[in-house]
Amino acid sequence: MTELPTTFGKYYLTEKLATGGMAEIYLAKIIGPGGFEKPVVIKQIHPELSGNRHFVDLFVAEAKTLVTLAHGNIVPVYELGVVDEIYFIAMDYIDGPTLYRLTEVMAAREALMDPPVAAWITARILDGLDYAHRKGEGVIHRDLSPRNVMLSRDGEVKLVDFGIATTLGAPGEGAATQSAPTGSFPYMSPEQVRREALSVQTDLFSLGVLAWEMLAGRRLFARADADATLAAVLDDAVPRPSSVRPEVPARLDEVVMRALERDRAERWPSAGEMLAAINKYLYTLEEPPGPRDVAALVARFCPPETRRMPTHVEALGHESTSPPASGPATAVIPRVRTFATSADMKEVLDRATPLFPIEAVDAPQANDAPINAPIPRPPPKPLEMPGRRAPSRGALVLAGLGAIGLAGGAVYMFYEGRDRVLRGPHDAGAYAALADAEIDAPMQPLLTPDAIEPTDAVPPSPVDAAPSRRADGGARPSDAAAVDGATRGMATLQIGADPWGEIYIDGKPMGRTPKELSVTAGHHSVEIVFPAETPPRKQTFAVDLATGETKPLQADFK
Repeated sequence: MTELPTTFGKYYLTEKLATGGMAEIYLAKIIGPGGFEKPVVIKQIHPELSGNRHFVDLFVAEAKTLVTLAHGNIVPVYELGVVDEIYFIAMDYIDGPTLYRLTEVMAAREALMDPPVAAWITARILDGLDYAHRKGEGVIHRDLSPRNVMLSRDGEVKLVDFGIATTLGAPGEGAATQSAPTGSFPYMSPEQVRREALSVQTDLFSLGVLAWEMLAGRRLFARADADATLAAVLDDAVPRPSSVRPEVPARLDEVVMRALERDRAERWPSAGEMLAAINKYLYTLEEPPGPRDVAALVARFCPPETRRMPTHVEALGHESTSPPASGPATAVIPRVRTFATSADMKEVLDRATPLFPIEAVDAPQANDAPINAPIPRPPPKPLEMPGRRAPSRGALVLAGLGAIGLAGGAVYMFYEGRDRVLRGPHDAGAYAALADAEIDAPMQPLLTPDAIEPTDAVPPSPVDAAPSRRADGGARPSDAAAVDGATRGMATLQIGADPWGEIYIDGKPMGRTPKELSVTAGHHSVEIVFPAETPPRKQTFAVDLATGETKPLQADFK
């Protein structure tokens, strides 16, 4: 098993996302100068399949197909390459869930998608299909399923995985080619099940299944086993979406049911015509949906900082919808590691074949000086003037003593100025630094006694921010606060939210749930805000903490 993170050609693999029958999917990034990082997805063919010409040809064909498709609703491909005899495809990283993941979570919470939003998502998929069907000889996706539709956190809709795509006019698989047809069974068209020649209507039938499920809130053809599922695709009656959910408009009923005609001659003749029908419905709405609505849906049901807690039920193939008995209901997704220092990068490079010698990472180079460092200049030559006597040894001694005195004064002023900066109040930049520090040092306390001061206190002016020393040698006000914090000790807050929330302690932002924070013992006001709705929902807790106490807080926004 590959130990992550590690190098792979010019990429750094940081996390395995999925494993399929033919390939493995990794989250990766390209590292550049000045802290530049770009996330990408690397799809590697299984090493044991690299010598199988059939699978390699399929893999290369997918890359060739995708690289010709440049459309806003199709995930772009950057590169097809080979590293150590392993073929790979580098694709754009889409930050967000699949349509399958979103609909599964919504079904588990008994939530239904608004029909206009479902129609808008369907329209964006049709945009991508219409482009693919018209590109070159015409590309048929052939595996359109909710797992192959990505929804970004910005509200974008992207088609992925053209691994078994074919061109218009290509012959069918034939009844004797293999034991089962190629594709996702619950979303196949009847002609795919019969292994006949395919057309653009094949993708439209699959899209009709997707649209029906988004509107009805349940699966259409999925059955307990493969044979029953294929039989349902061929023969089971298809109810109108409005018969399952009465609020579905009649116009959407008509569009979806025409896409689900088993006789392809009765379906929409093209993705463009089906798209025009969907758009006519959307144009009649007083407030048509858009990317903002999809982004809000994703934020509400699939937030980025949370992941389902593993349970014994999941091991049996079922998904748990209940939170754990105690503590925060959400689990932390491991952060992607960043190479903040040369030592971090060297640790990764030690486990793989480096792209450059290690000495280039941790050995100082001539061009490693800071950008703003002064250009070194040769020392000036002594100025010689005719008729002027050299200074006496006594004069040089006096000059040296004067220089030492000036240097001492400068050192005192430097440390005094530094103490004033360290004693000054925290500002927004300090909290940003604390949040960034959590990536590389998550176990360090995120709050100090000074950082937990209530926000209703009037901030000191720039003059007051640097208190002077007292004549009697007593402690400064900031020193007294630190002593008081040390006397009271520290406590721990474990903060969670369902689905997620932003944390404010005594009015100060402290990141998102789930999070464990170290705070000073005493009284605090904790506010958890769920901003994905308008107006944002919030819950406030008043807590009193004893030294060493650990207290869980849980907000419920379901």
